[in-house]
Amino acid sequence: MRLLDRLILRELLPPLLFGVGLFTALVFAGGYVFMITEYAVKGAPFRLVVELALLYVPQIAVRTLPMGMLLATLLGFGRLSADWEITAARAAGVSLQRTMAPVFWLSLLVSLAAIGFNETLVPWATRRAAQIRQSILEQLRLTEQEAFGFPQFRDGKLDSYVIVAGGRDPQTQELYRLTLLKYRADGSHEPEVVLYAQRAQWDGEAQWTLYDGWWRTAAGQYGSFAVFRAEPRLNLTIRRSPVQIEALLTNVDERSFRQLREQIAFFQREGADEAHIRQLTVELYNKLNVPLASLIFALLGAPLGIRSQRASPASGFALSVAIIFAYWVMARYLVILGRSAIDPLLASSLPNLLGALLALWLIRGRERAS
Repeated sequence: MRLLDRLILRELLPPLLFGVGLFTALVFAGGYVFMITEYAVKGAPFRLVVELALLYVPQIAVRTLPMGMLLATLLGFGRLSADWEITAARAAGVSLQRTMAPVFWLSLLVSLAAIGFNETLVPWATRRAAQIRQSILEQLRLTEQEAFGFPQFRDGKLDSYVIVAGGRDPQTQELYRLTLLKYRADGSHEPEVVLYAQRAQWDGEAQWTLYDGWWRTAAGQYGSFAVFRAEPRLNLTIRRSPVQIEALLTNVDERSFRQLREQIAFFQREGADEAHIRQLTVELYNKLNVPLASLIFALLGAPLGIRSQRASPASGFALSVAIIFAYWVMARYLVILGRSAIDPLLASSLPNLLGALLALWLIRGRERAS
């Protein structure tokens, strides 16, 4: 049995490393290469650019480890079945479940390692990357603030939309280059009033004070201001508190499971938006469920990898891409549902639960077919 275990592990480790490297490179190329290249071209120190690129790798790798595990089992078991080695093991009385024992333990080890990275390396690397990026921006004298926006509702209808083009200072809680679109009450989603302010400051109690801006109505009325507070007649105001905005902008990769759980509790005490608290709660559980997907993908990939001898090895790669795409589409959709429709724990766990049930069904089907 130990000889069989070593044989299977030798088949799994090379494609696992290849798959993690390949998918990490693809995700990095899609999300970070343009930014890194732009900094290098504009004259950022080469050492900082390289360090910034390396610091993004841990948070990507945690998500690509399950992908690599799936590819490894599909290709590994595909090769073993194509060379009749699975058939030989079954003829010797070795069940498929016993054959998959090394797959289970390897994928469990990968999942636990990913959880450990998520708790230690990823938060540190993400915070360090943010610091280096800010340092690069200062050296290049760029003002690349993180723009964001959010809707505001009244009586269940869209009332206004706030766009913060200049970003937010997390220390002073000030907002910069702010545009507020007030919509008509008839539900047509046509702007009734547009307001612009250079800066917005929280008064520490219940409202924002806007500075240095102007407002214009659809009827042609116009006004400018040096200081502007909530206007009863125009009904122009920012209804979210700094805590609610912080909940909206929270970067979950910068926090460990414990830190994010404590911050969610703080947001709940301070009355942050319930939908964003629920979304952060889904992301909290994802810190465990995403790494555990390595185990689920391995159990799913092994029986799927057993194929006819005429099947092409390329089919394993294509199947892994299809499964990964379906998994992530479902996972992101459930994050949205977790904001209001279903329990956050269920929203986070459902992809893995469905994957586990499908894996068990496939394993039993392969056992009966033999």
